[in-house]
Order: sequence, then C-alpha cells, then structure tokens
Amino acid sequence: MRVVWGATSHVGMLRQQNEDAFLAQPDVFVVADGMGGHNAGEVASALAIQGMRDAAANGFATVESVVSAINAANSAIHRASGGPTDQRGMGTTLTAVVPLAATDSEPQRMVVANVGDSRVYLWRDGGLKQVSADHSYVQELLTEGYISTEEARVHPRRNIVTRALGIEGDVNADSWVLPMLVGDRYLICSDGLVDEVDDEHIAELLRQTADPQAAANRLVAAANDNGGRDNVTVIVVDVVDEQVAAVVPSVTPPSPKRSKGSLVAIAAAVLVLLAVSVGALGWYARGGYFVGFDGNGDDATLVVFKGRPQRILWFSPTVHFDAQVVRADVFPALADDIDDNPTYSSPARAKAYVESIRNVVEEQREAGGTDS
Repeated sequence: MRVVWGATSHVGMLRQQNEDAFLAQPDVFVVADGMGGHNAGEVASALAIQGMRDAAANGFATVESVVSAINAANSAIHRASGGPTDQRGMGTTLTAVVPLAATDSEPQRMVVANVGDSRVYLWRDGGLKQVSADHSYVQELLTEGYISTEEARVHPRRNIVTRALGIEGDVNADSWVLPMLVGDRYLICSDGLVDEVDDEHIAELLRQTADPQAAANRLVAAANDNGGRDNVTVIVVDVVDEQVAAVVPSVTPPSPKRSKGSLVAIAAAVLVLLAVSVGALGWYARGGYFVGFDGNGDDATLVVFKGRPQRILWFSPTVHFDAQVVRADVFPALADDIDDNPTYSSPARAKAYVESIRNVVEEQREAGGTDS
C-alpha cells in the first residue's frame, strides 16, 4: 500500500496573514495552527513544521518516535518564546498523520497524533469519523454534557485550546495507531475548516471528489464560501493499492489446419490453456492472507485466513491461524475495522496483527475489565 495526497492552505476572507502551516510528504503529514500576538503564531507553526520535517528525515518507525518528534518541536518553540518580546507566549496546535512501514512483526499502520484543536478525520467505507480529540474548552463542556454538538459549533469560546505546543516546557500529545487499509481517506485540517463547514458537508465533499487535491481545494473553498473567518488548511491523504493483479499468460494456438492431427494439436493447446488459466486463478485465489472473524455473532473467533476475502469460484479461504479471541472481547470500533478484512502479503504480518489484539484482550482480562 502507498499514499497519495492533496494539500492547500488559505488566509481566509478576513485575516491579514496566514498563521497556519503544513507539511505533506510521503512519510509525514502535519497541520499546525499558530497563535500569539504579532507574527508569533506564524513563527510557532513554522517551527513545529520544521521540527517534524527534521524528524522525518531520520525516519519514523514507531508511534513513540512520532510523539518524541512532537516533544522536540514543543521544546524548540518553548525556547524561542523566551526570546524577542513579540514571541513571548506563542504557541501552535499540531496534528499529524504518519504512515509506518511494515516490519517482520507489524503490518503497515497509520499513526495519528494531536495537540490542540486541529483535527484528523477518517473516511472509511462511506462513513466519516473524527479520530483525534480536540483539546479545547468547548470540547470539555461537550464531554461533560453541558452543551450539545450544535451549541459547540457556535460557542463564543470555541477557539480556546487547553493544550498547545510551546506554552509549557512539556506537552502531552494524544496518539492513536490505526490499521492501514486500502480505500481509507484521511483528512487533516485546522479549525478554520470545521468552524465553517459541518461534518455532514465535509463528508459529502469527500464522497463526491475522488482526486485528493481537488477534494482539498473544494473543502477550503467551502470554508471561504461560508465566511472564511479564519485561516484554513486542509490535507487529504488516500491509501491506495500498490499490488498489480496477476496476468494469466496467453497461449496462441497454431493456425487452423484441416488435418485430423492438427485438430488434435488444437485441442491439446486449448487444454493446456485451460489448465494454465485454472492454475493461475487458483494461485491468485489462494494467494495472500487476511484477518477476519470465523463465524457469526459475539462468539465468532478472530483468525488469519489464507486466500482472498471474496470467494473466487470454488476457491474458498481457509483458517491459517486462530488467535483464540472472540468478537465479544474486541472493542466494537476495532471489530468493525476487522470486518473490512485487512489483507497482508505474509502470514507473519497477519499473525502479528491478531496477536497484538490478543495481547490487549489478555491485559484487560488480567486487569479485571469486563467491558469490550
């Protein structure tokens, strides 16, 4: 699997300068929304982006390496804020999506990390969900049930963040690790988008626009059409399939002859072609591995299948490894992801994925947890 993307940023319809900054390259995608007096916000967001770019040059291998890069960027901004007077108190949000390469023990994954109220959404199977959690005053009111989602969108203090890079010497970044699935679309954006465009309209534009750059452009245009009261930055990242389908070798039969011997040769050639085709089809149908549930309901077991998720003719997938975990033990959101049958090129990577889920389940059992 690989990623393709589109990105754009706009000052908006009312602001004089753009304090947003972004980074979009194959190994890291970041949006930073700066804050502070004079040019301080612009400086803070630029420092955050530079820090993530420098860290990417050394490579990201784990979620911890991503969080470490965010902590280093925070320290750089905090040090700089002690310099010129007009930079004191500057800060920035930072939201990142980082693809991690597969290893011998782990499949390809996506790391999502967040500080502040810039967001990451995931578009999967026709549905949009917010992955990141806002660090904001209004989000705390919403979480506690004091206001509704509709009230949060228009609350006069909706832009007050409770965490940001550069304000303190240490920062607590939230992070998530998601399975990387073909067809996934990630949206990384500053609050200039979500303050002007509701989730339903965002989902509609993502659904209607296949090209990621065109999708990013349309989202920014929608924010500006709705008022554009803030800078707006959008990155759209698509996960696409890098595999090339197997090609069945063609066999050209000899030129038609009228003799009996030639007819026999033609028949033999046809049989050879049929045998080759069936063999190639069988190889394709039984090639690869995927993760899924064997059975139905809460008692369905988590397994690694050998074959293809979709049955091809009479070739059905078979169970390669049973994780000894049932659906009821798995978090509902993760179970929904597993229903999409993520595929793997090797049994070791597929097995490592289900064993990581089993380890989490066992830790919950040892801790006495009963909710799944």
